[in-house]
Amino acid sequence: MFVHKDQSNVIKVLRKQIADLEDEKESVKRYTEDFYSSRTEALQNWLEITSNFIQRAHYLLEDVGKRGKSLFQLRKKAEQICKDIAAHVQEARGFSDIPLSNRQEKMAADRFEDFESRSGVLKDIMEALRSPCINKIGVYGRPGMGKTMMVREVKRRAEQERLFDAVLMATVGRNPDLPRIQDEIACVSNEQTGLIEKTVLVILDDLWEPGLSLELLGINGKEEDNVVSYKLLLASRDRDVVSHVSETQIEIGGLAWGDSWNLFKKIADDPDKSRGLPFYANEITKKCEDLPIAVATLANALRRRNLIEWKTTLRKLQSLPFDQLNSSQIPQSLYSAIKLLYSGLKSNKLEQIFLLCSLLGQNATIQNLLKYGIGLGLFPEVKSIEEARAQVLNLVTKLRDSSLLLDSGSSLYFDMHDLVRDFATSTVSKDYGVLALIEDASINRSHMEPMESIKWIYLSNGDTSLLPDELKCPNLTLFHLSKEGASLASPPNLFRDKEGLKVLSLSKMNFLSIPSLISPSKNLCTLCLDQVELGATNIGTMMGELENLQVLSLAGSDIKELPKQIGQLTNLKLLDLSDCTDLKVIPPGVLSSLSGLEELYMGNSFVQWAEGIEEHENQNASLADLQPLMLLTSIELHVICNIQRVPEGLFSKNLARFKVFLGDRWNYWNSSWGVSKLLKLKPNARISSHHSVRKLLKKTNELHLEGLIGVKNVVNELDNDGFQELKYLFVQDALEVQHIISVLKPAFPVLEVLVLRNLENMEKICHGPLEAASFRKLRLITIECCNKLKNLFSSSIARQLQQIQEVRVKHCGDMEEIIDDKGQESGNNAKEREGHTVELITLRSLKLERLQS
Repeated sequence: MFVHKDQSNVIKVLRKQIADLEDEKESVKRYTEDFYSSRTEALQNWLEITSNFIQRAHYLLEDVGKRGKSLFQLRKKAEQICKDIAAHVQEARGFSDIPLSNRQEKMAADRFEDFESRSGVLKDIMEALRSPCINKIGVYGRPGMGKTMMVREVKRRAEQERLFDAVLMATVGRNPDLPRIQDEIACVSNEQTGLIEKTVLVILDDLWEPGLSLELLGINGKEEDNVVSYKLLLASRDRDVVSHVSETQIEIGGLAWGDSWNLFKKIADDPDKSRGLPFYANEITKKCEDLPIAVATLANALRRRNLIEWKTTLRKLQSLPFDQLNSSQIPQSLYSAIKLLYSGLKSNKLEQIFLLCSLLGQNATIQNLLKYGIGLGLFPEVKSIEEARAQVLNLVTKLRDSSLLLDSGSSLYFDMHDLVRDFATSTVSKDYGVLALIEDASINRSHMEPMESIKWIYLSNGDTSLLPDELKCPNLTLFHLSKEGASLASPPNLFRDKEGLKVLSLSKMNFLSIPSLISPSKNLCTLCLDQVELGATNIGTMMGELENLQVLSLAGSDIKELPKQIGQLTNLKLLDLSDCTDLKVIPPGVLSSLSGLEELYMGNSFVQWAEGIEEHENQNASLADLQPLMLLTSIELHVICNIQRVPEGLFSKNLARFKVFLGDRWNYWNSSWGVSKLLKLKPNARISSHHSVRKLLKKTNELHLEGLIGVKNVVNELDNDGFQELKYLFVQDALEVQHIISVLKPAFPVLEVLVLRNLENMEKICHGPLEAASFRKLRLITIECCNKLKNLFSSSIARQLQQIQEVRVKHCGDMEEIIDDKGQESGNNAKEREGHTVELITLRSLKLERLQS
C-alpha cells in the first residue's frame, strides 16, 4: 500500500496524539481508582469523551488506504481530531487534585545516571554477572552513594540483555521482614508466570547482616525436575557484610566534581540559563561534597525557585553548624538538603505524615499509614475511609515530589531513604513530641522518665522487659510496640489515665494478658494487633467497651474465633482479618451488625462460610451476613462453597477495590502487579448466569480462570463488553474453551499479559476479525499445552500488537506458525496487504519449546 509522505506525517502525528491521550486516560483512571469509590461527574464525562476520541481516531486510521478517501479529506479530519485531542489532554491537567503522570516531570533523582566517574563500576558488575566463574557479587559504599540506583540499573540491563531467565529483586533492610520479601520474590515466581526458570539473578539490596538464607526468602534450588542456577548480587553499606558471602566485591565511591555539577544542572533546570544563578548553583553543589543523594535532593529543592531563594539556601548551608547533626550521623551536606526540603512542607498534616512514614519503615504499606492517620484524626473533614485514602495518597505523592520519599514502584507501598528516615526520627520527632526507638534499640528507663510533652511512642524491636509499670505521658495519643517473639504481660497501670490514647499498635508478640492493657482507653480509634500470638487470651471481654473504635486490625494473628462483642463496635469502619489462617469460627450476626463497615479484609483467612438457611442452626456466619454491609468499598474474600450458593447482590456496586477468590485451590493472595481489582475463579458450576460475579468480571484488572464449566468462548459468554478494564488474564484447565474471543467490537484494550494453559480444545485465540483497539497494549503472551492451536494470531490482528515484547509457546503439538498470514484476509483488504510482511518491531524475546517439528 502506497502512502503519500504528507499523509504519512499526519498519520504519525495522529498516532502520537492517540498514545498521549491513552496514557492520560490510564493515568486519570489509575488515580481515581486509587482515590475514589465513585468519580465526580466532570471526571466521568472526561473519561467517556476520551473513549469516544480514541475510537474516532482508530476508525480514521482504518480509513487510510482502505475506503479510498482523498488525502485532503484525511488531512482535514486528522488535523481536527489532533486539535480536539490536544485540547482534551490539556483539560485533564485541570483536575488539580489528581497527581497525573504527565504533570510532574521525572526527576533525575529518581532514575539512574550513567556518570563518567562510575562507568567502570557498572562495567565491572556486568562483567561479573556474565562470568561463569562468579556466582556471588558484593556491591558496597557509603550511605547516599546511590547503591540502590546502581543495582536497579543492573537489573534493567540484565533483563534487557536477557542474561538470565528471571531477575528477582528485594530490599532486605536492618530487620528483614521475611514475609514481605517472600511476597516480592513470589510476584515473579513460577507459580505466577507459569515458567520453569533455569538461570535466575537474585538482587538483595540494603543488607545489614551476612548469611541471609535463600531458603528463608522462599527461593528453592529446584523447580520441578529442572535444576535452577542462581546468581546473587548483594548491596550493603558495609564491605564486611558482603565479603562474607560474595566472591568479588565492588565499591561504589563518590562522584567526581564534573558529575556532581552536571547532575545538579540537569535536575535544577540548568541554572546557566538564568542570570545570577550559576555562581550560587556552583557554590551549593560544592556543599554537596561527592554525595549524589545530596546533589539530587538540593537540586530538587531549588528547581524553579527564584534568585532570592537560591541566595538564602546558600547562606543557610554556610551558616549551619556541624554540631546540629547530634548523633544522627548524617553527612552535613545531606542533612542540610533534607532540612531545606522539610522546611518547605506547607502543613502540619504533611509533616505528621512524613514523620509517620519514617516510623513505619522500609517499603511500608499505604494501608498501615491510612490506619494510623485515621486513628490520629488527621482527616477530620472526610466522611469515609475512601476519602481518607485519597488524602493519604495525595500527601504521599507530595512527599515523593519533594524527594522526601522514594518511588517504591507500587501504589500500595511507599519507601524512604534510610538517611532521610534518620533525619526524621532524630530531628523532626523532637518537634512533635515523639519518642522513637527503632531497629533493635534497647528501652532504657531514662527514656521513660516523666515527659508531659510526649505524644507518640514508637518502640520497634525493643526490649519489652524494661517497660515501666506506668507511662507518665498524659498527652499520649499513639503507642506502638513490636518485638519478634517477645512475651508481653501488660503492667496493670501501663496506660492508666490515658484517655487521650487514640492509636494502639502491638505486633509480633506473644500475649499473656491484654484486657487490662486496652480497656481503659475508651477513646481508642485504631487498634492493631498484627502478627500476635493470642493463645488463650480472650480479647472479647474488652472489645465491647471500645465504642469509638474505627479501625481494628488482627492481620496475621492466631485468633481462632471472632468474639461476639466485635458486633457491638457500631463505629467500626475497617476490619482487617488478613492472614488469620487459624480463624475457624465467626458467630452468625457479628459481621452483619457492623452496618458502618466500609472495608473488610479476609484474604488468606476464614473460609468456613455456613451454607445453612436458619441462623440458629449454624455455628458460623454465612455469606448472607455480608449483604447488609451496604457501605463496603473494599473487600477481600475467599469462598470455597458452590458458586450457586453465593448470594446475588453480595458484591456492592460501590466496590473500588476487591480481591475475591472463588474455589478451593487458590493459595497466593497478592497480585503480581499490585492491581486493586483481582478476581480468581475456579467455579464448580456455570458462572455465566451469576449476575453478581459477572459484574465483578467487568471491573476486574487481573483475572484468573481455572476449570471453567460450560464456557466455549470466554469474552462472548462472560463479558460481552470485551473486558475493558482487564490488564492481566490467566486461563487454564478449561476443557470446553474453544476461543477466547469472537466478537467484532473492541476487546481487551488495556490487556498487557495473556497466559493460556491446558486448553486442550482451544482452536483459536481470536475467531474472526477484531476492532483496531483490541490487544493494542499486549506485551507478553504465554501459551502452554494447547494442542489444537495451530497459530496465535492472524496477520491482521498481529499488526495491532504494537507493544508486544515477549512470546512464549510450549507443549503445543499442532502449532504450525506464530502468525497466520492466510486466514481472515479477504476482498480489498487482502489485496492491499498482499506482499506486506508483519513486523513486530517491539518484540525482544520469542521462546518456542517442545513443539512438533
